[in-house]
Amino acid sequence: MKKNLIALLVLCIAGLGWYLFIKKYDYQFETTARYGPGAVLYELSEWKKLNSSGNSGDIEIVDRTDFNSLTQRIKLDSANSLELKWELEKLNDSSTAITLNVLSDKNKLGNRIDIVNPFQNSSYIDTLKQNILSFKRELKDHQEQYKITPEKEVTNTPEMECICSSSNNISLTGKAAEMMRTISVLENYILKNKTNLRGYPFLKVTNWDRDKDLIDFDFCFPVEDISHLKETQNIQLKKYPSEKALKLIFNGNYRLSHVSWFDLISMAKDLGLEVEEGPMEIYYDNPKIDSDHMNWKAEIFLPLAK
Repeated sequence: MKKNLIALLVLCIAGLGWYLFIKKYDYQFETTARYGPGAVLYELSEWKKLNSSGNSGDIEIVDRTDFNSLTQRIKLDSANSLELKWELEKLNDSSTAITLNVLSDKNKLGNRIDIVNPFQNSSYIDTLKQNILSFKRELKDHQEQYKITPEKEVTNTPEMECICSSSNNISLTGKAAEMMRTISVLENYILKNKTNLRGYPFLKVTNWDRDKDLIDFDFCFPVEDISHLKETQNIQLKKYPSEKALKLIFNGNYRLSHVSWFDLISMAKDLGLEVEEGPMEIYYDNPKIDSDHMNWKAEIFLPLAK
């Protein structure tokens, strides 16, 4: 019995020593989020402030591995910062497990002693928990503004002749505003040339700078025949052939639809498929007619590499 107690004590001391002096991170949180790792990682990357009501807590990205991990640094004040490492694991098509590891750069030993001390509360951990729980609520609220439904089978994009307005160096979060800015140009061209539409409006990304999250894209109206039409300074005539692609259905405000692109890229990785990072979005609903965003539907395609 005495030997067992001594062995247990040695193990406890070794474990405590490992945690206090060797373990890289101070604390670990675990939770889950809706949708795949691609959408979740993008949402985490867009988290800009630890406490939205405070003047500190600016967040910068230190390192990112697509769909697996994200490391961020939070500046708490002029002298203190935190390192957050998020690790993601896909549970299924509609949920992702999240593990958050936290490391303080100041008073690490003191913080860890507070954490393991059963006789006092750790203000460090209590504050962290409050901020992380607040972020979890924000993430949940934001993800409830849209719905992503992936289709597992490879499909084909539609073949279309169309009139297009091209835009360059647009931020992902600014694509909807850019489409609203250019839609009247397309509508006026349709009316002036008495052209019949043959499908729904769509966006085709022609270049995507993943590092800066900037895109070039065509915003297009499919028409019956472009052979009798002429290009103008603002309108291009294009033919888009049918391509093999991965597909999902997005419901929600179209200004958020780019979140789903990352799930398509993650899906391609899981399936071992090479893709071209030029998503296509086909919009089935007119935001001017229905104000309920969750009724809006878009088909999102990610073409396979040729």
